Amino acid sequence: MSPNNQINELTRLLKENTHDKNAVHMAQYMKGHFPFFGIKSTLRRDLQRKWWQGHSIHSENELQSIIATLWVLDKREYQYVGLDLAKRYKKYFTPASILFIQKLITTKSWWDTVDTIASHMAGAMVFNYPETVTIMDEWIDHENMWIRRTAILHQLNFKDRTNPKRLFDYCKKRMNEPNFFIRKAIGWALRQYSYVDASAVIQFVKTYESELSTLSKSEALKVLKRKGKI
Repeated sequence: MSPNNQINELTRLLKENTHDKNAVHMAQYMKGHFPFFGIKSTLRRDLQRKWWQGHSIHSENELQSIIATLWVLDKREYQYVGLDLAKRYKKYFTPASILFIQKLITTKSWWDTVDTIASHMAGAMVFNYPETVTIMDEWIDHENMWIRRTAILHQLNFKDRTNPKRLFDYCKKRMNEPNFFIRKAIGWALRQYSYVDASAVIQFVKTYESELSTLSKSEALKVLKRKGKI
């Protein structure tokens, strides 16, 4: 099947399952930034499996090409399909993908796409090519807020291979920002690391208690409080 026919088949499946009432609610949830077909994630993934059956991706260029095609389409579900393909084939993201990843972050930007890009695309690239972490060191000071959020969140899936110094340094750099999405990201990144080293997160929050936002602190300690560790 040609790439155009492939996308046309996906469009047919999505259009056949349009749900106008859901579409309104989903658009409202995203603050009206994007239109939707109104297909909830479970059904969308079922449709994706049907659409993708018998297909595969064999190169970085192929992966970039199909995601880029999906990214310019109007309805938000297309971007979600692209992100699911990115997660499935993230082994193909190399240092050559940096500019592509950056463009995705800064195009149709909102937390629902950026967070997946941060952890599964930028993060996968850094995990597999540790030398590219210097890009994250640049991004933490980037003028674009979504790029900075990506830098904070890129280690979300690293678990015990998280670099705590880099994590804490990034949080310190951005902890005085008033932006909600940055404050939330700081708390989320710290909370994720609390599964690995609870005492380090507790100590960090205690040390910078007067400078961290209430949101960052509550998010950072949420799991530990639930487990009765603090």
